[in-house]
Amino acid sequence: MKPQRSYLLFKQPFVNPLQTSKGIWEERTSLVLRSDHGDGNVSFGEVGSLPGFWNFDLNAAEKEARFWCEGGCTEDEYTYINPAITAIKSSIWKEGLASSVLPQTAKIWKSNLSMKKGVIKRKIGIFPLEDEIPVVLDWLQKLPVGVRVRLDPNESFSREDLLRWTDALSGYSSVEFIEQPTGPKDDEWLIEFSSTSPIPIALDEALLRINLKGDMFAIPSNLYFVIKPILFSDWQDLHNFCSDNSRKIIFSTSFESPFGYEALIRMSTMSSHSPGLDRSFFCGNVHEFPEHHQPILSSPAVTNIKLAKLWDSLAK
Repeated sequence: MKPQRSYLLFKQPFVNPLQTSKGIWEERTSLVLRSDHGDGNVSFGEVGSLPGFWNFDLNAAEKEARFWCEGGCTEDEYTYINPAITAIKSSIWKEGLASSVLPQTAKIWKSNLSMKKGVIKRKIGIFPLEDEIPVVLDWLQKLPVGVRVRLDPNESFSREDLLRWTDALSGYSSVEFIEQPTGPKDDEWLIEFSSTSPIPIALDEALLRINLKGDMFAIPSNLYFVIKPILFSDWQDLHNFCSDNSRKIIFSTSFESPFGYEALIRMSTMSSHSPGLDRSFFCGNVHEFPEHHQPILSSPAVTNIKLAKLWDSLAK
């Protein structure tokens, strides 16, 4: 039986606006694809804009989704929806997947966040460097011994900025890494710098500019890779890459819909590191699953049947 295809737009406001070096973000809009395979199985895929990562034309993506629903199937015909199409084909949607428990997820820092242990991700590069460094250092000094920190400037640093930050942070063992500090023009320099940096470096946006099938610029083994699956155009390539580099992989949210978030949870079993799956920015929103807001996440967290029921309620 031929698979039945459909799509919908899913909008979800942040409980509180999210401030990054790219500006303030108030709402996330996702384009979600669904395929009913004719044998009772169903799978989902998602794409959506993410400020600072790629320019996403929602109208053009929706046109591609309509073409896909009408039977278009060659992936090289699409510019925007390949991440969703290849996610639909992923083995993560197979029924009867073995249940597993993920490491405790890293929390996104908020002024009222209190933790005795675990991982905190804090956005930096938001304020002038001479003002922000002292504030962050003071915050680090006050953290409990069991808390580790990931700092994320979202490509806002110059080379000189990064050198000043790594110098200032060199005595703080609680800093797990600085995530993608510099922009596209500095990718090769950043990879080289990571070999001697006193603070570990993680690649994020840069991974979208590197051919996962290639030699990855002979990337040093000390680097971490922050993976946002929803942004990768071929999930099979991504799966292979993660299998080969599992000890370096950190899975991270792109603030997906419940459909994309469930896919992310299932993909995150490929790494033993604390993933960045904090979903508290949507806590209390309509259409949220309580299973996606547990302190410790299980994979799968929500069944395909529950996802299909949510879809049906939205599509009415």
